[in-house]
Amino acid sequence: MLCDNSKIGLGCGVFGGAYGPASQSDIVDTVRAALGSDITLLDTSPYYNDSEVRLGSALLELRNEFPRSSYRICTKLGRYGYRQADFDYSAARVVDSVNESMHRLHTDYLDIVLCHDVEFVDCQQVVDVALPKLFELKRRGIVRQVGISGYPLDVLLRIAQVQFERNQPLDVCLSYCNFNLHCQLLPDYVPQLRDAGVKTIVAASPLSMGLLSRDATPPWHPAKPELQAAVARCNELVRSFAGLNDCAEDLSLATMAEDFAFSYDQVDVHLVGAKTSSEVCCALEAYARAQKLRLASGGRYPDAGLQQLYEQIRQLLGPFAGYTWPSPPADA
Repeated sequence: MLCDNSKIGLGCGVFGGAYGPASQSDIVDTVRAALGSDITLLDTSPYYNDSEVRLGSALLELRNEFPRSSYRICTKLGRYGYRQADFDYSAARVVDSVNESMHRLHTDYLDIVLCHDVEFVDCQQVVDVALPKLFELKRRGIVRQVGISGYPLDVLLRIAQVQFERNQPLDVCLSYCNFNLHCQLLPDYVPQLRDAGVKTIVAASPLSMGLLSRDATPPWHPAKPELQAAVARCNELVRSFAGLNDCAEDLSLATMAEDFAFSYDQVDVHLVGAKTSSEVCCALEAYARAQKLRLASGGRYPDAGLQQLYEQIRQLLGPFAGYTWPSPPADA
C-alpha cells in the first residue's frame, strides 16, 4: 500500500525549543528529510519563539534543492505571547504580522495564514477585523489561503459557520489535541466544519503536546492530574510489555498513539512535530503503519498480545474521551 506523504505536515513549532533544544544543522536536516519525502506542508508561528526565523534560514539554505513552489508554508498571527494581553487582531497588526513573517521566512507570499488560538479573544475581533483583512490580502495574492486555529472545537465551528453565512468560508481549520488516544472529539465536528465550507481540516498534535510521548510530560502541560496519572500508568504497561517481549526499541506509548491518531482519515492533513531527520522518518513510518492498522475505524493489531495492550490503554484512557482542559487557561 502506497502512502500519500503529503497528508503529513511538519510541525515546526518544535524548532523554537519548547520541547527541547534543536541545533540549526538538525533543523536543516529535518526540513530536507521532510521535503525529500514529499511532505509539503510546513507549519510555524511567530508565537513559537524563533521558529519562523530558524525555518526560514533552513529554507534559504535549501533553496537550490527545494524551490519555493515545492512546499507550502502555514504560519499564524494574532498571538504573540502567553497571556490574552499578548494578542492583537487589529487590521494593522494583521498586515504587519504577515509582512514580518514573510521577511523571516524569506518569501514574498504565504500559502496559509491562520488566526492563532482564536478562543483567547472575542469572536467579533476574528470575524469582523482579522479575517476580513486576511481575505483582502488573499485577493492581493500575498496570502493564498485563510483560516483559523484553536483548541475548543465549538469555537472553531462557530467562527466557520459565521464565515459561511457571510459567503466567505474558511479555507483551512486547524484543530489540535482533539483526536488522540485520550480524546476523540474531532470526528463529531468534522462533518459540521465541512458543511460550513471548510476546505482543509488539519489535525495537529497526535501526542497531545507531549502528554503521550515516552518522555516525562512537559511541566507546563494543562491536562488535569487524573489524566496525567492515567497516561503514566499506560506508559508503565507499555514499558512492561516491551521489556517482556524484547521490543523496547520499537514500542512505546508514543508509537501506539501515532498508530491510532494517524489512522483517522477524515481530515486532510495530520501535523506532527519533528526536530531531527530521524524523527521525520519515524513519523513517516508511523503513518504508513497506521494506514495498514486502521485502529481509528476498528482495526486491530495482528499480534494478540499487542492488541490486548492496546485495549488496556483504551480502557484506562476511555473516561477522558470527552475531556478538554480550559482554554484560555485561568492564568492567561
